[in-house]
Amino acid sequence: MDSFIAREGDYAIRIVVYLAENGGMKKVEDISAAIGVPKPTTAKVINRLKKCGFITTRTGKNGGIEAAPSAAEASLYDILKCMGVTLDINVCVAHPSACSRKPFCRVTHRLGEIQSVMTEQLMNSRVKDFIY
Repeated sequence: MDSFIAREGDYAIRIVVYLAENGGMKKVEDISAAIGVPKPTTAKVINRLKKCGFITTRTGKNGGIEAAPSAAEASLYDILKCMGVTLDINVCVAHPSACSRKPFCRVTHRLGEIQSVMTEQLMNSRVKDFIY
């Protein structure tokens, strides 16, 4: 595993923050350059974000991509879930009934507490918190 949050989840957060901060219609090329992500990857992430309602798109001469009106209030947790990121630390925390070590393991309980704190932090972190 490269990182806890996959690259596309990270890119999704950056795209929504960029759009919410800069306002107005932006082209994929501009978004890609601003966040330093290849255009095909940016377009793929934009499609997922659109399906979840974080961004809107418009075609035509004056078209482009912009943050949805409610995007600034979105939590990082919501964006990551949209991208399919599972925030489970391990299988025992995600599915306690599948844990064969449950009767004697002290690790799973503590990992569950850590996961709860992390999830709460992501839920309480809003896009607007990253806008300067």
